[in-house]
Amino acid sequence: MSEYTYACPVCGQHMRCDSSQAGTVMECPTCFQKITAPQAPASEDQKFILAGQKYVEGKIPTSVFNAAAQAKAPAGEKFSIWIIVVIIAVLAAGGGIYYFYGEKSFSGKPSGEKPSSGTPARLVLAAGWQAGDIGNVGADGSFSQADGVLTISGSGANIWHQADGFYYVFQTLNGDGSLVAHVLNIQNTHEWAKTGVMIRETTNASSEFALSSIRSDGQAQFIWRNVTGADAAASRLAGGTGCPKWLKIVRSGKTFGAYYKVNAGDEWMQVGTTQTISMAPSTQVGLIVCSHNAGTLCQAQFDQVTLQTNLDASPAAAPAVPKPPQPKQ
Repeated sequence: MSEYTYACPVCGQHMRCDSSQAGTVMECPTCFQKITAPQAPASEDQKFILAGQKYVEGKIPTSVFNAAAQAKAPAGEKFSIWIIVVIIAVLAAGGGIYYFYGEKSFSGKPSGEKPSSGTPARLVLAAGWQAGDIGNVGADGSFSQADGVLTISGSGANIWHQADGFYYVFQTLNGDGSLVAHVLNIQNTHEWAKTGVMIRETTNASSEFALSSIRSDGQAQFIWRNVTGADAAASRLAGGTGCPKWLKIVRSGKTFGAYYKVNAGDEWMQVGTTQTISMAPSTQVGLIVCSHNAGTLCQAQFDQVTLQTNLDASPAAAPAVPKPPQPKQ
């Protein structure tokens, strides 16, 4: 039995268990919430932390779909589990949408209303996401979920030049896909502090990547590194200042594109032009926060995140234009 560490989705407290305890309910020693332990990671690398799932009494933990859990469940609960499995299978076949959790008020701000008694807490990210600091950061990052809002805190000098420093909440993406996130706010720890959605070949600091980001004033920017260890490059700033904003990063083969919009019903606006980056088929996709001030933590919040795989269409290619001057960071 291998030991592994996972994080409380409410307060971020790290807890340790072994593979035999996956799917069992434990109590967080910090906030005393009941947490369902996630499945053991495929890798024994303990650098990155899995997220547990808040337990709601009387509900079947959605992260536990293994034979052991079904064998122990009464007949009625087995039937419920199979209904959920069938629904997930239908969704996966129809478009590959894996996660779409969270809610917001009409103002775009978190509603602040706690679930009523017996109502499941909404999670922005389901169990199975990993998290950790990338590169030299100066202060350990963290993430937590409460009342339908995901909060990520990260340090790091920048995502720029030949190597990066930031906090990453991610999972594996095999082949084409896109990640969309609704960014509620980001702290102003520096003019170039940033948050956003990233596809990254590896978790090495000098890895190739494509990032759809907004900086601390809310302006959107596409940043990328198309050769491992090379200087990163960036588009012009776009979209005007202010949050909240929606961000999207898309991969189709070797082509990557970044997009933003202000309101959910708006059309997606492309940031810069699509870029050709020769990443391996298996990459890491997730959300980033960088304070642009190593040793200082910057906080960003999200209330909706959607990961989609098996895309049917590539992002539209933009006409060739002269390369614009890159803003300094």
